[in-house]
Amino acid sequence: MREKSERTGEVRCLACFERFRVPKGEEKMACPNCGGEWYISWSGPLAKIRKPVWESWERREALEQQEGR
Repeated sequence: MREKSERTGEVRCLACFERFRVPKGEEKMACPNCGGEWYISWSGPLAKIRKPVWESWERREALEQQEGR
């Protein structure tokens, strides 16, 4: 297990639960593993996922439905 200081600036995706690093000050970021897009807030050096970017989820869901037909 990595030390907490090594995880500073990382968040855990709420869709796939993989950790990814967010560049300092970034307000919106997509998970490199699943593509889920999230709004990010900062408390000093700590990043936190605030909520999903619904427009990107709706777009992704529509594409998946088209591919399923």
